[in-house]
Amino acid sequence: MSKITVGILGLGTVGTGVVRLLADDPRFKIKWVAVRDTSKPREIDLSAIRMTDRPDELVDDPEVEIVIEVAGGIDRIYELIKRAVARGKHVVTANKELIARHGAEIFDLAHRNNVTVLFEAAVGGGIPLISTIQRGLQANEISSVAGILNGTTNYILTAMEQRGQSFEDALAEAQKLGIAEADPTNDVEAFDVAYKITILASLAFGRFVDSAKVIRQGITHITDLDIAMAPEFGYRIKLIGLARRGNGCLDVRAQSMLVPIHHPLASVEGANNAIFISGSAVGEVMLVGPGAGQMPTASAVVGDLINLASALRLPDFAPYFQPLIDSRESALCEIDDSEGTFYIRLETKDTPGVIGKLGLALGEHQVSLHSLLQRGVQREGSATIILLTHRTREGNLKRAIAAIEAQPTTIEVGLVLRVFE
Repeated sequence: MSKITVGILGLGTVGTGVVRLLADDPRFKIKWVAVRDTSKPREIDLSAIRMTDRPDELVDDPEVEIVIEVAGGIDRIYELIKRAVARGKHVVTANKELIARHGAEIFDLAHRNNVTVLFEAAVGGGIPLISTIQRGLQANEISSVAGILNGTTNYILTAMEQRGQSFEDALAEAQKLGIAEADPTNDVEAFDVAYKITILASLAFGRFVDSAKVIRQGITHITDLDIAMAPEFGYRIKLIGLARRGNGCLDVRAQSMLVPIHHPLASVEGANNAIFISGSAVGEVMLVGPGAGQMPTASAVVGDLINLASALRLPDFAPYFQPLIDSRESALCEIDDSEGTFYIRLETKDTPGVIGKLGLALGEHQVSLHSLLQRGVQREGSATIILLTHRTREGNLKRAIAAIEAQPTTIEVGLVLRVFE
């Protein structure tokens, strides 16, 4: 059989891994690799591959049947992918932001041009999350998808817990080890998880979700005190991507949460990812593994490529791998109407009557307390108080927090976390 000709956009960490995996594969011929700097030394043999800093050459080449996109970024790549699809080329991408923000348009264009866009590597690195939801659980009505979807933040939270490090020290360690980027904003502020849970929610529930509307809360305000206090209430702190059915709406979040210690997600440590899926027929399924890294992510890219290549050789090929997602946007639940249990850390003046005033503010807004702990004087004349509520509406909690912040004895409400259910 003739080889399938591919072109690769990007030759960074993942792109290098893809070239390595395809080097001796008789099914594929890498004709092009598009890079920013063709003079940069490379750690792999590219003697049989054309390198270019003009990606249009790759996209416009009629011999290229499949474009592999591992360059990252959004603006230029978005235009290149649309151009490739419009020219009848199939696409395999690892670009979560691209799919989360522009998936509806790209999939519609792919349908109209009878081509397929595959994106297993966009979520979960080497864990087959996309194919599991898209094909493995087709017989199920999925009620919720939840997971640890960012290895960087999970590594930082694990380091804070196990070694008593501050957030800043744990982040610096992760950067030194290459686990965190020099600019970690996308990870620590939960943009990365918001894009990933957007994709999983769109697949699981069949309608696109607007990633810009996803509730998002990163890990930057979590302190070593919060990490130490969580187990006293029976929890561990994790950054969770959550999508679940509400009453005529979807509740989609990328938030730091308190996860019950007995829940399987609480035991996922280091840079690993995990996803927990609840289906009507299968019950609960959990997948765990490396969520990033050169070879795990390259494995997902090449897995998509092999599946696509096998289908292309069928005489009746149709782009049946393409997800069936309604282009109409899902309605997201109003945050104030959602219910949950909450952890609150605040700093107050160390004066008589403070606890009573806190209880009064909470009670006036229908928020009842499950537990209260005071952790001594943190600085002269002040005390840190930890509250754990009973289940309440989020709107009530927000109004209670505003009332507490307005009290003259309150110095700061430092952190509010939802408890994962």
